[in-house]
Amino acid sequence: NAGTTWTPIFDHQQSYSIGCIAVDPNRPETVWVGTGEAVSGRHVAWGTGVYRSLDGGATWDHMGLAATEHIADILIDPRDGNTVHVAAEGPLWSSGGERGLFTTRDGGASWDRSLETDADTGVTCAVFAPDDPDTIHAATYQRRRNVRAFMGGGPGSGIHTSSDGGATWTQLSEGLPSGNLGKIGLAVTPADPTLVYATIEAPEDDPADPKNKGFYRSTDRGRTWERRNSYMSGGTGPHYYQELFASPVDADKVY
Repeated sequence: NAGTTWTPIFDHQQSYSIGCIAVDPNRPETVWVGTGEAVSGRHVAWGTGVYRSLDGGATWDHMGLAATEHIADILIDPRDGNTVHVAAEGPLWSSGGERGLFTTRDGGASWDRSLETDADTGVTCAVFAPDDPDTIHAATYQRRRNVRAFMGGGPGSGIHTSSDGGATWTQLSEGLPSGNLGKIGLAVTPADPTLVYATIEAPEDDPADPKNKGFYRSTDRGRTWERRNSYMSGGTGPHYYQELFASPVDADKVY
């Protein structure tokens, strides 16, 4: 009834914390849930992996990836609902676990890590090219929290692109900030599939190097980038949400 009333459908699962939800575009009763918040605060709640419902949330099956603890995005291939990509950030308070972009081609029965960086770096955002689901843009994020401090960034952070469904990856660099990066958000729009937007946590502005933190745009599917302004997610810092959403009808409108 358009949000007038709500019914909880996940309360009896092992995780109360939700990182993302994805609905199969061809079979909307199939719902995937990635558990564990995709943020890095001290009070963050972790999860127990990926769940799938085939009946609109009435029942759920646990589909694995419990060791990732934090899942940021789930991409369902619009051509084949059994092909699913999961952006796994990995544990916040320790290294290792399941980090990177994981792919299943059999509906979650098995998973392969298609994008792997190191034991401290996971994937914090992933998007399909709107006109080609074989093209995937993914942002990696190196991070670690302990009692004394939070280290949000490092050489593992960056933007990567695959044009073959995740089989191979290329790290992008032309026009992007150099040095250690932090959290990165990505967005694409079907209004113009050549555009890719990014919000990038990076060192403060240096007059000698204009390519620093802020809002970036690519007009050639990520091959080259231009910084549009220095705005970045505020509040307690970009290690929280640092997310972008592009309008599907107005290519220049980004939230």
